[in-house]
Amino acid sequence: MIKQLKTLGLVLGTAALILGLSPALAQASAPLIAAEAGPAAAAAAPALETTRYADLFSIAFPVGWQVSEQTNAPQLVADSAGANGSLPAMRTEVIWQDAPPREVVGQSLETIQALGYTVIRYDAANIDGVTAVRLWVGEIPGELPNAFITYVGYPTATATITSYYGDTPDNLDPVLMAIHQSFARSQ
Repeated sequence: MIKQLKTLGLVLGTAALILGLSPALAQASAPLIAAEAGPAAAAAAPALETTRYADLFSIAFPVGWQVSEQTNAPQLVADSAGANGSLPAMRTEVIWQDAPPREVVGQSLETIQALGYTVIRYDAANIDGVTAVRLWVGEIPGELPNAFITYVGYPTATATITSYYGDTPDNLDPVLMAIHQSFARSQ
């Protein structure tokens, strides 16, 4: 029952952000949510290289990451394998959908709930001039049990950026923020 209330609170808070309701209303459901709402601490970002996908979008990844393009979702996959530095193993996927954020985020939240993943934290940010919703998710089966998900919504399209990782060292949030914040729709 508690987990259902927490998920309901997250859904209501996220829906309020997506629908453009006031921040006060979005926070009204905060007592129901176990996830911590709020921005991550600021720290130094890594050196990044920008990658473009067709004429749809660009995003930057740390120098040395292996980036591959696909015609189906995810359209772009970047892997930290072979990169120098003290970061844990990470993989970032970018999915572009010709669907409004209400539809994409709603379906994603239903999936997160159905699979029993834990939302650890959430917030909103301005990315590419639009409001983006960000979730930190845990308890995902596999080698990379954590995810940082950003939904960048436009009127008729949504980009979902998901970074999977294992360990959570102190220097991880600046890397995740830098990657996700670098996203831009091509004009």
